[in-house]
Amino acid sequence: MVVVEPDPADFTTAVPHMMYALDYPMGNASTFSEYMAYRKIADVGLKVAVGGLGPDEFLMGYVRHSLVLFGADAVLAAGMDAYKPLAAKLLHAAGEDLDPAEAVTRLVLRGPDPERRIRDLIAAAMERAGDDPARALTLADLATAWRPLVMTSDKLASAYALERRSPFLARDLVELSYRLPVEYKIEHPAEGKRILRDAAEALGLPREVWGSRDKLGFASPVPAWLNGPLAGWADDQITTALAQAPTAMRPLLEAGLQPGGRFDRTRMQALMAAAWFHGQTVRAAA
Repeated sequence: MVVVEPDPADFTTAVPHMMYALDYPMGNASTFSEYMAYRKIADVGLKVAVGGLGPDEFLMGYVRHSLVLFGADAVLAAGMDAYKPLAAKLLHAAGEDLDPAEAVTRLVLRGPDPERRIRDLIAAAMERAGDDPARALTLADLATAWRPLVMTSDKLASAYALERRSPFLARDLVELSYRLPVEYKIEHPAEGKRILRDAAEALGLPREVWGSRDKLGFASPVPAWLNGPLAGWADDQITTALAQAPTAMRPLLEAGLQPGGRFDRTRMQALMAAAWFHGQTVRAAA
């Protein structure tokens, strides 16, 4: 097993390279974790990386899915206390008649939504699923984060000449996953991807694999760094870009100068937008 333990200095040096590889601002801090993993994979001489894209979207693997399907109280009662900041987006709506599209929008948004474009995308996507809430959530994911997620993974892997394969995206498997009734996807707020858990148990894999309720995702320390040891550096990067940025970028950059929580990507989005703008300026001057 190879362990990668980046530090804040790694992030500051990686940002320009990440932006060059992506060629568009991507405000998800997990991209740094993914970038560092690909760099290490290439360093040890491997040429192919296998990724796990797909099951979370098609088999209800995200905590936000549980929050919509079961409600915030049930998710927190299931021991998912780490997600209180995310659940709070729904808890303050207690007593409101919150339709599913609005709930998903609150949970998906980690920054501004100019002109409610994300809300409209989600509502239109979920409407196509009819009365199946799990399929509606999948279509909401596909309409919003899915394409940038796939493109980001491919571009970051390509930056190190790696071939990235996603076996869970085989067409037959995707179509089967989408058609499955919701009870095959999730029956407990902390246990999404039920059919994969059942398969792992049947194959004799240890309980730590199929019985875990600790859904961490591809966690990143970057949000904490941007409000801690890298706060001054991040402010300098954003402020420098703000002095020259076009009017359309200014609201995001200004919002990024404010501290953000674990589930708020505004600061990361602003930083990556500043890095992208700086790269475009350098290229234009070359």
